[in-house]
Amino acid sequence: MTLFTQTIIDQLINQYPKGGHLENQNVICKIFNPYGAGTWYCINMDPSDQDYVWGIAHLFEWEIGSVLRSSLETIRVPPFGLPLERDIHFEPVNAQQLWDRLMAGETI
Repeated sequence: MTLFTQTIIDQLINQYPKGGHLENQNVICKIFNPYGAGTWYCINMDPSDQDYVWGIAHLFEWEIGSVLRSSLETIRVPPFGLPLERDIHFEPVNAQQLWDRLMAGETI
């Protein structure tokens, strides 16, 4: 599965100028580890460095920050070396609203 289609990349880049304010942006896609811990909600991408993705992530706790696109695309989960997946049913949602729902304990 392609985690970052050209459509997703374009949407992420278009939001980059909006800065780090969650209320001004949407979460564009959800990447997850279907075999264990790890969820990434991608919000924007630096147009001059398309390896830089900013979003909301959960490995051990919820946090907001950046991740390398290349890392998400190359992670292979042991013991069988399976890749991460993109939630094909995820619909874009306001990033602040998603953050508030996650902090309230909802599973999205």
